Amino acid sequence: MSESITLARPYAKAAFDFAKSESVVDQWSKDLMVAAGLAQNAQILNHFNRPDVLDEELVQLVGGDDASEHYKNFVRLLVENDRLSLLPEVAELYQYYSELDSQSLTVDVYSAVALTAAQQQAMIAALSKRTGKQISLQTHVDDTMMGGAIIHCGDLVIDGSLRGKVNRLKTQLGV
Repeated sequence: MSESITLARPYAKAAFDFAKSESVVDQWSKDLMVAAGLAQNAQILNHFNRPDVLDEELVQLVGGDDASEHYKNFVRLLVENDRLSLLPEVAELYQYYSELDSQSLTVDVYSAVALTAAQQQAMIAALSKRTGKQISLQTHVDDTMMGGAIIHCGDLVIDGSLRGKVNRLKTQLGV
C-alpha cells in the first residue's frame, strides 16, 4: 500500500496543482472519485491490464464523455505510464491536497472499539492543534485490532495500535 501511495503522490499533486490553477478543483475531484470507483472494480481493473485494449479506449472509459480535454490528457498520462490501477490512491491524495488547501482535513480513525464523544472531541482538538486545520473525523471500528487506534490523516499515519506498539518494541529490542 505504501508503495502505491508513493507512486500516486506526484500524479495527485500535479493534478491538484493544475486543477487549482484552472479553478476546476471540485470537478476534478468528482471525476477522480468516479475513476477511482472504476479502478476498484475487478473486471474493469482486468480490462485496464489487457494488451489488446487501445490506450484511447481506456482514456474514453475512465474519462467519459463529459470530461474536459485536460482531464482526459491526465488520464492519458496514467494510461501511458501503466498507472491506472493507482486511481484510488490518486483520488485519495488529491482530496487530501484539496483539503490542505482549504484549511480543513478529513481524518479516518480505526479503533478496536467505538470512540466516545469525549474521545472524539479530544482527538479533534489534538489533531487540529497539530495540523493547524479544521478536522472532520470519520471513525471506524476494526474488529481485527486488539487495542488502540490508527489515524490516517492524508499521507500521515499515526499508529497507536497495540500491534504497532509491540512491533516498535520488537524493533527496539532487535527481535
